[in-house]
Amino acid sequence: MTLDTSYLLDLFAGDEAAFERGTTLQEHGTLQRVPVPVVMELQYGVDISGSAEELRNVRNALRLYPMVRLDAEMARYAGSLLARADRDAGGESGVEKLDAMIAAVAEVLDEPVLTDNTRDFRTLGTAVETY
Repeated sequence: MTLDTSYLLDLFAGDEAAFERGTTLQEHGTLQRVPVPVVMELQYGVDISGSAEELRNVRNALRLYPMVRLDAEMARYAGSLLARADRDAGGESGVEKLDAMIAAVAEVLDEPVLTDNTRDFRTLGTAVETY
């Protein structure tokens, strides 16, 4: 399962549905991975807030998950996904470039994205699960 930023933020905030979903994934032995673009989004949020405690909490939580780096294949695929979404929309689809990168990771690994941001990932044609 590829974890999106929205899921991790909800999990860190104590969202009960996110916590229950994570527990279910763990109980079923589902591998949960964090794409590097998610790490960037989380770091941005921590740096904007300026909270040392939040930085420590995020870094500690991320140690629980394997990271997935984008390779050239994933980067090309992300570009293709975003281009297709923009073409289908007749211009800007509104999908963020980082979401296309996260979607590419999930698709190359043949797994869904766990997110509360279903619109962008569905626009990209990526399988999603929510909580």
